[in-house]
Amino acid sequence: MNKLTAKVAPSSSAVAPAALSPPLSPDDAATEDGTVSEMAGCEGGGAAGCSQRCPLAGIRRVAWGVLLGGAVALTWTASTHNAKLVLHRLHAPFFITWFCSTWNLFVFPLYYLGHLISADQRQWPVTRFRACSEALVGEAVPLRTLLRGCAPFSALWSLSGYLHLLALCRISGSDASAVLCCSQAFSFLLSWVGLRERFMGVRIVAAILSITGIVMMAYADGFHSDSITGVALAVGSASTSALYKVLLKRKVGEVGPGVAGVLLSCVGMCSCALHSWLCVLLYLTHVEYWPSSQHMPWDALSTLAALLLAFNVLVNLGGVLTYPAFISLGVLLSVPASTAVDLYLTEASQLSQVRLAAAGIIGTGYLLLLLPEQWDDRALRWLGGLWHGGWYDDSFAGEEIDNEEAIGARPKPKTANVTALS
Repeated sequence: MNKLTAKVAPSSSAVAPAALSPPLSPDDAATEDGTVSEMAGCEGGGAAGCSQRCPLAGIRRVAWGVLLGGAVALTWTASTHNAKLVLHRLHAPFFITWFCSTWNLFVFPLYYLGHLISADQRQWPVTRFRACSEALVGEAVPLRTLLRGCAPFSALWSLSGYLHLLALCRISGSDASAVLCCSQAFSFLLSWVGLRERFMGVRIVAAILSITGIVMMAYADGFHSDSITGVALAVGSASTSALYKVLLKRKVGEVGPGVAGVLLSCVGMCSCALHSWLCVLLYLTHVEYWPSSQHMPWDALSTLAALLLAFNVLVNLGGVLTYPAFISLGVLLSVPASTAVDLYLTEASQLSQVRLAAAGIIGTGYLLLLLPEQWDDRALRWLGGLWHGGWYDDSFAGEEIDNEEAIGARPKPKTANVTALS
């Protein structure tokens, strides 16, 4: 696969929990088309058209963000606790990971269904798949070459999911979800070192807070407990997910919904074709065991795979309808949602204060990582405008001053004309 040199901010997307691809920014073409159409409407209708269309578009994206963010939190919470139920009935983590990964084959068909509904110029499935695959690798390649390039991502995907399921065997779903939120901090550190991303002090602070929360959660039950092993496995899953995201940024750059659909479908193909022999090997060596097909819990497995598929679709394709920050907040909200489910299922009277403090520290670091790159300059400029009595950005004022200087000695309109126009 060709390497494209595109700068990607690690905090522009949400965290990718274990066995899940990183949430990616909206498709550039779709975003540009929507922006151009809104700008055209503003220019055609004047100020009235702009005031009527642009706020409505923003409100619509915010409304979609609230819905999709809540759906992300619900699907991830449900999939986490359903995975624990499946592990109680079938202790075969790699087989469960393989079965759920094969369902990624349906991501591109779901994306194509959305393309048929929303696109003005509809394309055939093969044509659309080739166009998205060209955007993924940079040129037209055969399917075999495309699968060969997606094989490392499939390996990282399966490894992340396998470690996540092993962690769920030892710690609760809320602890696993909180530790997996640290994947964003690991992604920033890897991007800073490997991709030469811009250094930001606030993100270093966020990474320190995330590591602090991990240490507090690991030793919440003492030094001789399964929580240390479970948290270590969850950290390994989060690190693998972060490596997945950074490798994708280095290979491709900005990834839209169409490219993400092709990538996830290829990951499903590689899992189905390449990792099935590993399941058989683990079964023959008695590392994992599963019953016959008649006694296999297919209902629980299918429910888990469907929930993970819904989560992947919401995270990777939801950026078309809303802002990526709402998807990120949805991932963060899965931590308190998982805590509530743990309290309901275990009927515990109170929570550990150390775990609550650790989850709060990790959540604070996660929110700091969502800040844009130039947030400090924008905040200082906005505060400076408020201090001097201005209510708009200094850049707008500078543009107005430049326009007045360019106009030169243009005669001002008379008061009578202004009154007549008003």
